[in-house]
Amino acid sequence: MDGTAPDDFKELVRSRTDIVQLIGETVTLQPQQGGRVYKGLCPFHEDHNPSFTVNPDRQSYKCWVCNEGGDCYSFVMKHDGLQFPDALELLARRAHLEIPAKQRRGPADSPEKPRLYEVLAWAQEEFHTCLLTSTIGERARHYLKDRGFAQTTISRCKLGYAPDDREWLLRRAKGTFDTDLLFKARLVKETDGRGFVDKFNDRVMFPIHDERNHNVGFGGRILPDHSWKDAPKYLNSDDSPVFHKSRLCYGLSWAREAIKKTGTVLVTEGYTDCIKVHQAGLMNVVATLGTALTESHVTLLKRLARTVVLVYDGDIPGQQASERALLKFLAQDVDLRILTLPDDLDPDEFLAERGAAAMEREIQNAPDVGEYELRLLIKRYGVETLDARQRVLDGMLELLVVSPGVMGTDKEKLLISRLPPRLRLPEEDVRKRLSELRGQKKSPSSRPSERRVSATESSGEVTRNVRKRLILLLQQTQSKDDQLESELLQLLFTSPDMIDVVRREIGTDDINNDVLRDLLTVCYDLADEGWPPTFDRVLSYWECPDMKGLIVWLDEQARDRDLATRLAQDAASQRGTDHPEGLIRQVLDKLKWRRTRESHQAAQSSLIERPQETKKLTDETRELLLKAAQFHRQRSAKTT
Repeated sequence: MDGTAPDDFKELVRSRTDIVQLIGETVTLQPQQGGRVYKGLCPFHEDHNPSFTVNPDRQSYKCWVCNEGGDCYSFVMKHDGLQFPDALELLARRAHLEIPAKQRRGPADSPEKPRLYEVLAWAQEEFHTCLLTSTIGERARHYLKDRGFAQTTISRCKLGYAPDDREWLLRRAKGTFDTDLLFKARLVKETDGRGFVDKFNDRVMFPIHDERNHNVGFGGRILPDHSWKDAPKYLNSDDSPVFHKSRLCYGLSWAREAIKKTGTVLVTEGYTDCIKVHQAGLMNVVATLGTALTESHVTLLKRLARTVVLVYDGDIPGQQASERALLKFLAQDVDLRILTLPDDLDPDEFLAERGAAAMEREIQNAPDVGEYELRLLIKRYGVETLDARQRVLDGMLELLVVSPGVMGTDKEKLLISRLPPRLRLPEEDVRKRLSELRGQKKSPSSRPSERRVSATESSGEVTRNVRKRLILLLQQTQSKDDQLESELLQLLFTSPDMIDVVRREIGTDDINNDVLRDLLTVCYDLADEGWPPTFDRVLSYWECPDMKGLIVWLDEQARDRDLATRLAQDAASQRGTDHPEGLIRQVLDKLKWRRTRESHQAAQSSLIERPQETKKLTDETRELLLKAAQFHRQRSAKTT
């Protein structure tokens, strides 16, 4: 078992973590039932209708489609890919709690991600201070002023400067952070025969933060009068254990509240445009990091907002980028709109020339994905000839062909309905052409096989995989025995004070399901140490996120059945008695009867296996026969 003894610090961290706020950093949550629960799109599967609920009273979450669930620890473990000690440290820091000495790891097994966050936060301050106060940062200060960056913006975004010195950061880190850590954080790089040098030189530095506002990397803009030959204009951190530019959106930590409030997110192509739009007063804007829009970006944005407005430059590259983005969003359950700014302007130029009010009008009038593509194709080919109309038609239908998730949906019907009047074609011809194009498209004939547990996996990993499968099976297809054992755990979570009554009559060997037996064992262990096995305490006991999910699932089942009310009614009717009755008695009696039945079946098997001994009627066989007779009397009594 991978639980540890109940720990006050783990529970303190959990109690200081607002799970709605924690998960709200990743998923837009809407209050339901007067704020008793919150709902949103599940971050763990492709969710189209909100199926993910967060319960602030229980400090737990649950998805009713993919069955993921748990507490704050399991959420950051699964979402951020952390082990439990790393999740504990992350949440403790977030709650401004100092980890007790006994909880800290030694240098040999220090968690990697927290150390990377630490060195990157340090580098951010070094670059920022250099920009604000140093003599060598004067050129960078002039550059930002000339570009229209306000001082408040520079401070809020923690902009910085990396000097024109290939060992500036290396020297400042000496005695505080070793070179290996700087390399893992992608702050330095190796050179042939020269060891390590700083990655960023003579650049204005834009710190990049993840969803939890950790600094995970940097973008650097070379100064226009730089001395480095052939240096790229923009340079991002290389991918690292904490930085994946294809999954990150710049500015999300500032924009989250505005996105939640408006239900809309604006997406620009670079961090400079993003900051300028923020500075103009439009706060619900993020940016990709010099990469094309990826599926990871789409998934992230869809969880945060109902409407996504892609703000692209009006030039040819901007139009090409917008068309590439169409395919990623078309099949998604999101209102995608595309804004290409007029006169080939980028957002920074547009704001400088025409102001924020004009930008807001452009955003409000941005066409949806189908209308945008139709206008673009008509502008490109025209509609005056049959050939031109055929080109526009094929261009529009190709969107549907390469997006199989759209087939048969309202989105497909809406897109098709726009084509006949605009292209002066009968609708039956449009649908016939769509069928032809779909028939020409070949789809994969086989699906990837399920991953099997390899012989090279560690025994611990195999155990975790087996447990995960057992939990999934338990939640999807419960046998009558599973239902009975689950009900016992549900009753204990609902009324932990019943632990002594349960323990007097039921042992862990009476539980057949392996994972439920593990849970009951934990309940008994807690009771041995003087702790009632409350939902919170059992949840905190486990470090395994799958077990946390199972505990939340059992608790949700108990509340759906309103077990608390039924147990309260039982207690009211039994005042003054020492013997439990009602629901708990029914469950205990069923488990005890199952034990008796299984014991009888084992005895019968024993007698069948040695028929010659039954003729001798030894003491052992006589006892087996007496027990069999007793079993039949009990069974008769239960059926009368």
